[in-house]
Amino acid sequence: MKRFFIPLAALLAFATGGFQQAGGPPPANVRIATAEMREMARQIESPASVYSRNDAQIASEASGRVVDVAEAGDWVEAGEPVAQLDDRMARLALDEARSRYARTSENAAYQEGELERWTQLVENGTAAANRLREVQLARNLAVQENTEARSAVERARLDLDRTRVLAPFGGRVTERLIEVGEYANPGSQIVRLVDTRRIEARAQVPVSVAPFLSEGQTIRVSDGTNDVDAPIRALIPVGDSVTRTFEVRIDLSDSPWLIGTAVRASFPTETPATLVAVPQDALVLRNEGSFVWVVSEDNTARRVLVRSGAQDGDWIGVSGEIEAGDRVVVRGAENLRDGQPLNILEDTENTASNAVTSNAG
Repeated sequence: MKRFFIPLAALLAFATGGFQQAGGPPPANVRIATAEMREMARQIESPASVYSRNDAQIASEASGRVVDVAEAGDWVEAGEPVAQLDDRMARLALDEARSRYARTSENAAYQEGELERWTQLVENGTAAANRLREVQLARNLAVQENTEARSAVERARLDLDRTRVLAPFGGRVTERLIEVGEYANPGSQIVRLVDTRRIEARAQVPVSVAPFLSEGQTIRVSDGTNDVDAPIRALIPVGDSVTRTFEVRIDLSDSPWLIGTAVRASFPTETPATLVAVPQDALVLRNEGSFVWVVSEDNTARRVLVRSGAQDGDWIGVSGEIEAGDRVVVRGAENLRDGQPLNILEDTENTASNAVTSNAG
């Protein structure tokens, strides 16, 4: 019986959908992207932490027994109370001050009328001038007493208002520092209030990068999972003489992070320049150097040696025989050969998204 042997190469060709021309590699399935011109600069990363711009331990301005205090986790708007002290003595003091003010107001009005009457008598020659001076003195004393009484009313009203401990800014109560039933004195800490809406990252940055930073400049902040491009809110222009660093504060008002999260911020170390950039996945690193696979017009692979430069997120600047608009391989480049035909796959996620948009239209 005769046995027939099929070469291994033929079996492989058949498994991939047919035989290829002798001596040529089969088409490789790849995904591609397009090189772009981007303004980029080399970056350094500095550790940073997320802080609230408003974080305070709210204290009492009055003394009294605590009758109510906000719970941890409550959200309080600016001007709303976080605690209430017993206000009975303050209300009594306000009533007394108002009563005295009413009495002195009546006396001041009476003395004013007396002054007018005696002034007319003196002008008519029916009263002595020294009597007019006595009436003027009585009127002046009555007016002063009335002014003092009015001030006492305002002071009593202020003391009453201070029995309500108000939030100076909107925020979340994170901790009770006193309990209902305890006695508060002026300066006693009531709650810790943290504004969780206005947050920022604070990073210590080498002073050498200060010339390349400015307020309002966009900086990338990352926790390893989420990336946020956020503006610099403030540069603190005081360097540490030991670490040779200074503080940069980055506005994170729209970020997903909790206060206290550890993040990393990227800062430029040079003036940005316009470079040809490709996705990082397009860059292939080998012992002989770095290169990218460029897709030729006839959909074949062409290896191009490049030198990598500045990095911006998932993009990296390159220099070499590559131009903006060139198509580069970002998936399936591991085993490519020069001149190998390419089977360019569509991005299934983008295709699905476009299909949904088309159907919705």
